[in-house]
Amino acid sequence: MRLQRSAACHGFTLLELVVVMAIFAIFSLMAYGGLNSVLKTRAQVEEAQTRITDLQKAYLRLRNDVQQARFRPIRDGFGDPQPALYSGENGYLELTRGGWSNPLNLPRSSMERIAYRSEQGKLVRLSWRVLDRAQDSKMVETVLLDGVESVQWRFMNDQREWKNQWPDNITDRTQLALTPPPLAVELTLRLKDMDTLKFLFRIGEPYPAQALGTFQSSGSSGQTRTQGDLVPSPGTTAAPDSNMRDLN
Repeated sequence: MRLQRSAACHGFTLLELVVVMAIFAIFSLMAYGGLNSVLKTRAQVEEAQTRITDLQKAYLRLRNDVQQARFRPIRDGFGDPQPALYSGENGYLELTRGGWSNPLNLPRSSMERIAYRSEQGKLVRLSWRVLDRAQDSKMVETVLLDGVESVQWRFMNDQREWKNQWPDNITDRTQLALTPPPLAVELTLRLKDMDTLKFLFRIGEPYPAQALGTFQSSGSSGQTRTQGDLVPSPGTTAAPDSNMRDLN
């Protein structure tokens, strides 16, 4: 009876426990590794989706701005005339765009002066609430995209030729200011985490009626204005007729 009772109470040996614990540890490591891999993959997918969303938003903003470019020269904060669209160093592009929605009927223009520049690895959008600026005119900065290595612009003239700057080969300041926007704009974005991207934007209305030659005022005086009137003199305000009401 004692031998049978001893056999019934027999348990695991130390070796068996070690083997079981080793197997359990192996399966635990496999499970943790699989879970960790899934979590990393999920984080990478979410990061890629966020990046693509940011790129899509930046593209839509760029497309809306460039395709809405208008032939409206301005005066900068120092009173100097500037073209309706011009490029500068470090990926700088400044232009006048139309179609600025005004659902609250605020006393402002439907045209907006905006600019793009690359700084500290970011693509930044600048905007001003007025077209002809003063030195104290406020500027709004919005970061559209980060991880940007370089920004390059190209411009198609009326001869279907691509130029690396705009306006191109014009030295006379008056003629420079009256240079219309190009037919199309190409943007090359070099990003740190992606391949180089190229976007092509067609200017929707580069030559509006009031910018070609002369145009007739809709006011009671019937005065004819020339291209020089597109750039108001310092301290003056454009007449609020149907064609020019957005210039002040």
